[in-house]
Amino acid sequence: MADLNLVALTGVATRDATLREKSSGQVKAEFSFEVERPFVRQTGEPVSDLFLVDVWQDLGKWTADSIREGQRLFIVGTLNKESYSTRGGREHMTIVKAKYIRKLDGNLLDGRMDLEVLKEDNWPAEFLHEAVEILSGALSEESVV
Repeated sequence: MADLNLVALTGVATRDATLREKSSGQVKAEFSFEVERPFVRQTGEPVSDLFLVDVWQDLGKWTADSIREGQRLFIVGTLNKESYSTRGGREHMTIVKAKYIRKLDGNLLDGRMDLEVLKEDNWPAEFLHEAVEILSGALSEESVV
């Protein structure tokens, strides 16, 4: 039986999505995506994570036509680890395989939850319930792709 592999992210596309066609005929869009953490470095600059996002078939075509650098997005998908060979050995990369993408006008969480809790090592169940409720509401709003 398979386990649940589900990730929900909000952030900003850091480059335009590009479309590639595989030899099998399947199409895949790719773009990079930055998720800002609730921390700042001692220099004052924000801490963020950068992901490569893969989007397949019809959603991939829409993504290539629609997603541009600088757009805020809500992405739901899976995390996949891929490896590849380099001159120095094998490298590993975590990729988000997007199953749902929605453009956002602003930050989905702004003013809706205590973001200081994000900094904690353990999240209380109430915080998780609140996050799931916000995500569920975002999924039911207009502009769903």
